[in-house]
Amino acid sequence: MISLSLCAILVVFVCFPLVVTFVLALYYSLRNLHHPTREKESIYECANCGHVYAFARNRPMDRCPRCGNLNEAVRTQ
Repeated sequence: MISLSLCAILVVFVCFPLVVTFVLALYYSLRNLHHPTREKESIYECANCGHVYAFARNRPMDRCPRCGNLNEAVRTQ
């Protein structure tokens, strides 16, 4: 049987997964810095009132904030 000290058990089962999680979180947060929110926005033009607006949510249709009419996205990224 392999004998492990308490310190080795803590490193293997507690610290190592925490370090891996931290490195992955750091990688994904740095990767998202290169993709500003503006590029992820969908642009809509209201067919009823002509208001042009953008939302970061990825939906095929969204309500106009001015008149409440449902509109399709003119441009999506």
